[in-house]
Amino acid sequence: MLVAIGRSFNTDDINVDAAKLEMNKNGSIKVNDKMETSAKGVYAIGDCAGVYLLAYTASYEGQIAVANALGKNKKVDYNAVPITIFTDPEVGSIGLSQQKAESEGHEIRIGQFQFRVLGKSKAEREIVGGVKIIADKKTDKILGAHIVGAHATDLIHEVAVAMSQKMTAEQLGDVFHAHPVLAEAVMEAAHDVHGLSVHTAKKTK
Repeated sequence: MLVAIGRSFNTDDINVDAAKLEMNKNGSIKVNDKMETSAKGVYAIGDCAGVYLLAYTASYEGQIAVANALGKNKKVDYNAVPITIFTDPEVGSIGLSQQKAESEGHEIRIGQFQFRVLGKSKAEREIVGGVKIIADKKTDKILGAHIVGAHATDLIHEVAVAMSQKMTAEQLGDVFHAHPVLAEAVMEAAHDVHGLSVHTAKKTK
């Protein structure tokens, strides 16, 4: 059992009324897709904006806010935010889960690959876990991915790049991968979306 005290937004020292900042019901500062608050020219990023309470999303939001403060027109895109858990084995996740994708009405295909089949995993004696990729059956768009195993927190970024660049599962599978490397598991899982993984038993209809 994990018991945590929770977190709250550290906005008490900001005079939001004087600054005329609109707030969300949960206590975070309301921002638009340019990270601008209700007060024109005033931007909020990170935990106080209440989107993802993560250091790396705060850095990303900061870059968006600075660009817009300097006159550019950049918008945030949270469709490819990787989530990492530094346990043993490690966990990496991005996008939708299978259940969430189905609940949103997607007809999906699933690609999976186990690390125990991979040469590099055997060489490093790290054979626990695997890769799972969820793709839309009609468009082949990658909807999400989950990785459990050694270096999962690094490997999930392969899928993050693919999703941010709107790559399909087929396109991800067609990317050259050296051998032997752990990232081959991502390639194989992408191929398995269409039953084309060379090192996985063929899917039965």
